[in-house]
Amino acid sequence: MAKRKLISEAAYAEAIRRIEACHKSDGLYLDLNGLALSDLPPEISKLSELRILYLKNNQLSTLPPEIGTLSRLQVLTLERNRLRELPESLRRLKQLTLITLHGNDALELPGELLGPTWLESHLSNPPAMPKAILDYYFSRRLDGEAPMREVRLLLVGRGRVGKTSLLKALRGEKPDRGEKETPGITVQPLELKCKEGIATGHVWDFGGQEFLHGTHQIFLAERCVYLLVLEGRNGNWETETDYWIRFIQSFGGDSPVIVVLTKYAEHPFSIDPVQLKERCPQIVGFVETDAFTRLGIAKLTTLLKQTVNEMPDVWLGVSKKWHKVKEQLTGMNKSFLEYGDYQKLCQKSGLDDAGHQDSLAQTLHRLGIALNFREHHRLRETCVLKPEWVTDAIYGLIRYVQKKDCHGVMQRAWMPLALKRAKYPLDKHDFVLELMEKFEVAFQLDGTQTWLIPELLREEQPAEFKEFRGPKVQRLRFSYPEAMPPGLLPRFIVRTHEMSAVHPDWRWRSGVVLEWQQAQALVRLNRLERRTEVAVIGGSRDDQQGLFDLIRAHLTVLHGKVRVLEEIELDGHPDTWVPAKKLRQLETKGTRKTEELTKEGELATVEVTQELDGVESPEARVAKSAKPLPRMRLFVSYAHKDAKKIEPLSTHLTILGERGYIQTWDDTQLIAGEEWEDRILEELDRADIIVLLYSTHSRASKFIQNSEAPRAVVRASAKKDKATLIVVPLNRKDWDPNVALEQELKKFQAATWNAKPIFDFKPQHEGWLEVERSIREAVELRRKKLPSAPSRSGSRQG
Repeated sequence: MAKRKLISEAAYAEAIRRIEACHKSDGLYLDLNGLALSDLPPEISKLSELRILYLKNNQLSTLPPEIGTLSRLQVLTLERNRLRELPESLRRLKQLTLITLHGNDALELPGELLGPTWLESHLSNPPAMPKAILDYYFSRRLDGEAPMREVRLLLVGRGRVGKTSLLKALRGEKPDRGEKETPGITVQPLELKCKEGIATGHVWDFGGQEFLHGTHQIFLAERCVYLLVLEGRNGNWETETDYWIRFIQSFGGDSPVIVVLTKYAEHPFSIDPVQLKERCPQIVGFVETDAFTRLGIAKLTTLLKQTVNEMPDVWLGVSKKWHKVKEQLTGMNKSFLEYGDYQKLCQKSGLDDAGHQDSLAQTLHRLGIALNFREHHRLRETCVLKPEWVTDAIYGLIRYVQKKDCHGVMQRAWMPLALKRAKYPLDKHDFVLELMEKFEVAFQLDGTQTWLIPELLREEQPAEFKEFRGPKVQRLRFSYPEAMPPGLLPRFIVRTHEMSAVHPDWRWRSGVVLEWQQAQALVRLNRLERRTEVAVIGGSRDDQQGLFDLIRAHLTVLHGKVRVLEEIELDGHPDTWVPAKKLRQLETKGTRKTEELTKEGELATVEVTQELDGVESPEARVAKSAKPLPRMRLFVSYAHKDAKKIEPLSTHLTILGERGYIQTWDDTQLIAGEEWEDRILEELDRADIIVLLYSTHSRASKFIQNSEAPRAVVRASAKKDKATLIVVPLNRKDWDPNVALEQELKKFQAATWNAKPIFDFKPQHEGWLEVERSIREAVELRRKKLPSAPSRSGSRQG
């Protein structure tokens, strides 16, 4: 006991020492990770300039109210403490963009609401909004609480294994031997009488056709129950199980899994449960069933009840007002609801505060009760009450296009023919198209009213591409020892379509040719070997590195949690591969040379940095190291009417992100129902660099003219906490002498030489390259002025 007290006192003293040092240097970062702190010193209130506070892996049971005085705090990590309650003063931290509370079980916060941990969060997997978390927590105190008692049960497996018949049997209905294959997803309720009480299981029955698997990721989630349905008629249960277990683990994390052997009376078969449990520890049981004889149905129902009963999130309380809104939404016959109508419904239930309405919308989305695509500025105004409304639209269009035998090219004019108007009014067709783009199912072909669905492209490669087989080709491959990510290449084609637009015929279902500057890449999926192969030719070393960095950035997102082995082909030694991770580790240790066994069985000397430089830029390696350079928050201002024309910029921002220069924000990240003008200006005030894309449409935008651009000028002219303003002329460089704002903008450095408009560049990508260069130079200049600070990755080691 005395030893524990001494440790606690030493930790407290160390925390005060670090706080004082931070105060003296006007520090922006404070790392108190892993000190075994049981109390946070109230002296923390001195740090008025603090932006990031790390408090992971301590023993804090409470936080001092003084934490609410850190008005400029943006990041607060509190994972793996012993917090029993949160102080009201946390709600005063209006600039907070991230709070992590995972591993504080006494707070009873559902995992869906908390979102990814600090380690898991990144640009493509953003953390949950702090306001939603805090509103959820404090509303329970204010309004009283009751558990939602809701859980998603997901039926997965290949087509025609009997998932729909199994669901009918579970619901006490008579299955049909002539049951048609599920065309997409259906959702049915299933009452489960658990020991804790009655819970409603929302059973999602997924269509099993292979070309739909890639789109299932839209709806798969963690903290659900997965029922993996197998049948023994084809005798390939090992292959089937391996595929689906990795599929589940990629999207479902540690969610419990029940393996259901179906049609067992007709085709009995055996599996190896010990081996499967070793590969998938979250399997909670195996049940042999037959929907027609009802073999095993009672046993499966019992196992479902036991599994759901042991899931804490199902029984956590939420505000009674929130509960009332949820009940009204789930009782509606409508498939979707406009956000304004949702707000009116909230008001009738006594939930008047717009912020709480927004927080509830986020919570319902994370729980899968009412979908709201909060981060998308064109999708956020609609709440989807029935998930099958989304899937029926997407799958309906895919099937319609598939029957046309048009190799995935969809005409917008087909939508009224493919979708029933009563269910999908014409004014919702744009919403459906935006969903398909968001979920990487399709993309619009430039300057047309057609969309390409890569899942429906031809299977055959369109040419031999012999130029990618020569001795001067740089090669990289990503192998998947356990399972391939579903829908990998079609989704990759969507994400990179700007880089394949030059040769649209060089796209097929399992491959694509990309261009970046003067370099070209052949990216192919080798299904037999379970790997993605990348070959790059042409251009300078910088061109090739840039292309590799872009490919890696997109594949990293698409790989998700699937285990990947990245390998580099050794220069001068065809078909001899070395793990990229090994070379990066050797470089970090300062090892200049190593030896590798070639395919021929001979030792070859490997220049470590030279090999890595062939497939990755040094900046990208630094960004992924234990001590990356600080990223700058980038704010992008543009007129919505220019949105499609400025899409090429996203590729340049991706490469800057992959190389650790920036963290981007634009108004596509707005949250549904949020007071969007206030949020935009808040983000603009936080930005280190502001990119103002100025055009004729910008001149006509009242918000840009009266609020956004003037605020950017003020930030760029400030003496303290000054932002860098980069003006990017899109289609004009003439500044109106009678407009005061434009005379102010004229004073700032333009991104392009002599303020040449981007749309005047031939080819246009040269203009975007100048924008990229301007942003990179601005980051480098700001880095020189920063005080030394602990890095994000460095802090994770705690």
